[in-house]
Amino acid sequence: MLDIMFWKAVLLCAIALGLIIFVHELGHFLVAKACGVRCDKFYIGFDFFGLKLLKFKYGETEYGIGIFPLGGYVKMLGQEDNPGELKERLEKAKAARELLAKNADAPVDKETLLSEEQIAEAEKMLNDPRSYQSKSVPQRLAIIVAGVTMNVIFAFLAAVVAFMLGTYKAPPVIGNVAAGQAAWEAGLQAEDTLLSIHGNELRYFDDIPKNVTLGSELEKGVPVVYRRNGYEAPLLTEAFPKKYTLAPLLGATSSSLLVLSEGISVMPTSGFDAEDKLHAGDMLVEVNRQPVKDYLDYQKAIQKMLGEKITFRFARPTPEARAQWRETLKKLSRDDVAGWERLREDYLNGATFVEVTLEPQRGRNFGVVLEMRGVQGTRLEADGPSPARQAGIVAGDQLLGLEIDGVMQPIGDPMTLAFRIHQLSRNQDSIRVQIRKADGKEEVVEMALQKEGIPAMTNMPGSGVVIPELGLSFYPSEKVASVLPQSEAEKVGIQPGDVIRAIQILHELPPNAELSKREEVFRKHFSTQTDWFTFRPEACMIPLVYDEWIQKFPLINTYVQLRVDRNGKISEYKLPLSEYADAYVLNKGLIFEARREFIHEGLGESIVLGGRETWSSLTMVFRMLEKLFSGQVSVKGLGGPVLIAQMAYHSASDGLATLLMFSCLISANLAVMNLLPIPVLDGGHVVFLLYEGITGRAPNENVMIALTYAGLLLFLGLTIFVFALDLGFISRL
Repeated sequence: MLDIMFWKAVLLCAIALGLIIFVHELGHFLVAKACGVRCDKFYIGFDFFGLKLLKFKYGETEYGIGIFPLGGYVKMLGQEDNPGELKERLEKAKAARELLAKNADAPVDKETLLSEEQIAEAEKMLNDPRSYQSKSVPQRLAIIVAGVTMNVIFAFLAAVVAFMLGTYKAPPVIGNVAAGQAAWEAGLQAEDTLLSIHGNELRYFDDIPKNVTLGSELEKGVPVVYRRNGYEAPLLTEAFPKKYTLAPLLGATSSSLLVLSEGISVMPTSGFDAEDKLHAGDMLVEVNRQPVKDYLDYQKAIQKMLGEKITFRFARPTPEARAQWRETLKKLSRDDVAGWERLREDYLNGATFVEVTLEPQRGRNFGVVLEMRGVQGTRLEADGPSPARQAGIVAGDQLLGLEIDGVMQPIGDPMTLAFRIHQLSRNQDSIRVQIRKADGKEEVVEMALQKEGIPAMTNMPGSGVVIPELGLSFYPSEKVASVLPQSEAEKVGIQPGDVIRAIQILHELPPNAELSKREEVFRKHFSTQTDWFTFRPEACMIPLVYDEWIQKFPLINTYVQLRVDRNGKISEYKLPLSEYADAYVLNKGLIFEARREFIHEGLGESIVLGGRETWSSLTMVFRMLEKLFSGQVSVKGLGGPVLIAQMAYHSASDGLATLLMFSCLISANLAVMNLLPIPVLDGGHVVFLLYEGITGRAPNENVMIALTYAGLLLFLGLTIFVFALDLGFISRL
């Protein structure tokens, strides 16, 4: 069954991408035929060197599929870029031949000479009524722009059909926020529904990055209007997105339901799968006997029990309730609070219950203690500034010491600091911290400890380490402060002052090792090694590596490879993982269903929504180009044919409607990109034709040739660049 679904998705992907190219070339072909131009070839893909998958001839046109799937073309009789120059060259060639006929020794520029066959062919191109060159400027212009016009029409029709079939969209509801990033600083949290950004209404979650990444004057702040449970009126906050890697982001993910997802429901290296008790569709209902109804409840519960044994209680619905759940979700509005309550009650009706108890998970390390780099930011809480913000702590301040039992002690290992402060919050209401301000002055500040903290995710570059009890995020440094005694790091000679430039995680089994069930699941679904994570000051990734990778790999047989800089000399070390004796991390490992809305409309509403989707896709390309040129978005975010094919495959795996929505986006992209005023693209031809139409003469041949070669080099260079990005030869980070 898996193989059938795989090949079905591959086939749908190939059909969709081929169809986008087909309709583009069909536009050129149909308008050329309507203008009386003879079309000799119609190809999807290029048949360089005569290589093709198939061909057949119907009438005067040869149709086929070339072996190089990078586009397509229509070959028209006499399709030259510059008919005026061709006519001028023909006249010069005739004059030269006449001069030579009168005087064989006459000085004649050899470049003007043409053979009789070449002259006959040129005259045919100019005089044949079915030649492209014989057509008027408006006719040739119509032929050129027909391709992009068809792509826009196709994008619109694809979106309309998708809405009529019914497609899923994530609502603009937050599931999690990235540690220290804009959404976290602005006080946003799980289950908040975003209503508008910069005054632009948000209908779906993918409207959020469009309005943030492609927004203007981000440094002045982005006003965000949102709705939060328990508040009658909408709330307003201001976010300051930062560009840590490819583009400025809000730093939030879409929401999840507390129902274990299909496919992989739990991480195979977590304690949840130890007894193989949990199944897809199980709903989390309690954590340590406390009810949890949404993802925010779940976050608060696991943060409260950090470092302690936790019992999770799940409800397993009847097959009938599970089927009804799927059908009801398709009809339920995000604002129907009562409807969501009824849905949950119906799901639990007749359910059986499963409990899983987990021991606290010790944090892992590889034998080094890193230096503290500085404060990343502070948070605006629901009831006002966080304790850290109230104390006047700002980005760049340095945390130096922590008062414990009346004694100021060094801050210690930054990777265990959040847990240590969490433990202190159990028995005291405030804490005293020594800090160094930007001007070098040191002071001790006292901060209240929040008893109900909310954790933040660290799986985005640029995320720091959050201390929920203080509403503060900080960066660890890549520099080694000390090495743990008796550790492998000490044995191989890593020293304080060494700087970790890059890290890779490997999971290696001894030869012929017999795999446990958990090992088999891990190796089936997850890579046994990561790419190299290269650290950069502007894109801190230490928390990402520690929290999202080191803590999730199997403890046994897992190693980290380090590239360590000591006074400019790079050395590599391979170290095993070990555990802290008295520091714990959140019990992660549950994989929940994404929250999505099913949009299924009749023809009239689908036309309206399809038009809106197409317009959004078209304008997004223009805005993206603007931000690329301004530097707000990195060119490393561009995707080539490989990435497009991968995304098309994933869309096809999710169903025909999702693939059609993706086709709308790609077709709109192709339309806009083809209209760019670059020679060799349709937009370049349009510019030349407009010049000819306005001036009444063709552009200078030498200028056209120079511009065409420049456009070709630009196009080839961009193609090579995006292929290198797609294939990993150039890092996107």
